[in-house]
Parts: sequence; C-alpha cells; structure tokens
Amino acid sequence: MKTIAQTGERKQPKIRTEMSGKRLAVHAGLSPVLTFMGNLLFRQGIQDAVGKEREANAQYQMVDAMQMVVIGLIAGATSMVQITKVWADDVLIKIAGWRRIPVDTTIGRMMKLVTQGDIVELTGVIHRFRGQVWKRVVRSGHKLRSALSDM
Repeated sequence: MKTIAQTGERKQPKIRTEMSGKRLAVHAGLSPVLTFMGNLLFRQGIQDAVGKEREANAQYQMVDAMQMVVIGLIAGATSMVQITKVWADDVLIKIAGWRRIPVDTTIGRMMKLVTQGDIVELTGVIHRFRGQVWKRVVRSGHKLRSALSDM
C-alpha cells in the first residue's frame, strides 16, 4: 500500500464578512408562518373565541398580542422581552402589517386579561385549526406518513 507524504497542514482560507445590506431580516423564516396563519384565518378564529375588545384608544387588540406571542414562541422566545425582540425586526413588522410593536409590559398586561374560559375557547380554536390542516393534507393526496413528515 502506498502512503502519501503530507506536506504540511491544510490552512483554512480566510473569509471576510461584512454587513452592509439594509432591511435585512433576522427572522425572515417566520414569513411563511405568518402566511400560513393568514390562510388558516388565525386572527379571525382568535377574535371569535376570545372576543375581548380593548378601549377605543388602544393601539393593539387581544388578537394582536396573541399573534405576537404565538410567533414569538415559534421563534423560540421564552419571555415577553424575547417576544418583543423577535418582533423588533422591521421586515417582520411590515409583513404583519403593523407600524410598530408594543413593549413587553403591554403584551404582558394584555395576556393577564385572558381568563380560564378564554383558554377553554382557545383550545377549541386550536382543535379547529388542526382539523383544517389535516383536511388540507387529505385533499392534497399525500400519504399520511409523508404528510406527517412534511408537517
């Protein structure tokens, strides 16, 4: 067996990186999630279930806070502060159709308004959403196993 003599260690090439782009999105991967939620009529389902309206001068409604929390959780947030960090992305704000986002304490105050009855209603909404997703999978003609892996 032949052996090949090594002529030294391989050197890692130097790669220069720079951030010069504008309007770059850290959380661009959440764009399809927002589209999917729109297709499921997420906001309408939540509004129908909870139905709590804030005062007329409130900039954000309960459905806004719930959408922010769900998207934040999908992005890996574990606190209200982290949820607002996820939503601090200008591109994500624009995709969602907002001008700006509330501070973490505002979202927290809004979540404190959710009652046990609201949670029961929201559980029903989750089951309806799940049913819609499965119905679409069945209509698409995918086999159950491949549909599960796709989901």
